[in-house]
Amino acid sequence: MRVGDIFINGIGVELPERQSIESAVEQGLLRTDDATVQGFTSVAIAGDTPAPELALRAAQSAFKDCDVQPVEVALLVYANVWFQGPLTWQPQFYLQHHLVGDSPLAIEIKHGCVGMLSGMELAVGSLRADDKHQAALVVASDNFGTPLMDRWATGAGLTVLGDGASAVVLTKKPGFARLVSVCSGSFSGMEEAWRSGEPLFPPGVTVRRPVDFFGTHDAFRKSVTAEAAAIMSITHIQRNIECIQRTLAEADVRTGEIKKIITHTMSKEEQQSYVGMLGFSLEQSTWDFGRGIGHVGASDQVLALHHLLTTGQLVPGDRVLLCGFAPGSTYKAAVVEILDLPSWAPSR
Repeated sequence: MRVGDIFINGIGVELPERQSIESAVEQGLLRTDDATVQGFTSVAIAGDTPAPELALRAAQSAFKDCDVQPVEVALLVYANVWFQGPLTWQPQFYLQHHLVGDSPLAIEIKHGCVGMLSGMELAVGSLRADDKHQAALVVASDNFGTPLMDRWATGAGLTVLGDGASAVVLTKKPGFARLVSVCSGSFSGMEEAWRSGEPLFPPGVTVRRPVDFFGTHDAFRKSVTAEAAAIMSITHIQRNIECIQRTLAEADVRTGEIKKIITHTMSKEEQQSYVGMLGFSLEQSTWDFGRGIGHVGASDQVLALHHLLTTGQLVPGDRVLLCGFAPGSTYKAAVVEILDLPSWAPSR
């Protein structure tokens, strides 16, 4: 989808203290071999701070240097990966209660590691649909420190899970960055890969069944032939590349004109393979930042964008590619152009 008329007017993050990978290995939380392969240095851990509270802090930060007020928000999208609170309760209402009020439509979305990008795409449609809609708030937040999730063992060589939140305020009025394009893709044939070996009913959380990525992946490998697995792997890569190429084409930007590529956080080997497949080097990615906080649910892309701005790595005119994929599979990508530097970003 070509955009160009929607801007990022505010951005906020909330990252808790980090625990070093070295200490996790010493405590027996992570095997030395896995730590070496993954390449992480530390992980953000929120302790007993609820995810909705992290989200509120990130959203409040996003409005500090913004041309709009929270009451002007017409849409609130709350993205998450893990559970937020009581099972019959929805976390977006926490932000309505404490920040934006009751006027906006407030929705929760479960779109995995690309939830923020999906929320931004939904916000574009909402802002364009009504002349009265001037601003949208998109947030993502997760705290994985619960008994049913082992943040240190999400799958052999894949990643470790960090806690934190991010928020962006999108507006029709110009901001420091412009959303140039955002696109989606999917491959529903992959959904089985994320549920193999586990019944659809009753849901695992209702019977206190821990998440077992190793078991799921192993069950799926045993359920398909080598030929079928190869075809699915190739299709997964093709759909991913197609989504990126369409996003760049609709932004009228070539790969060589992208200053940085920001993906969801993976292990070093996975990250290098992924960005290489898309025509980028590991150095062009934000891996050095991500390796210090872990995979923070749906927040990785916005956390890294905020980091690039706060560390002076972007200047007006730079284009950044935000992308990733989520179980299911869903592919997302967006091109953001820096128009100006926010007041909190160092100038060159």
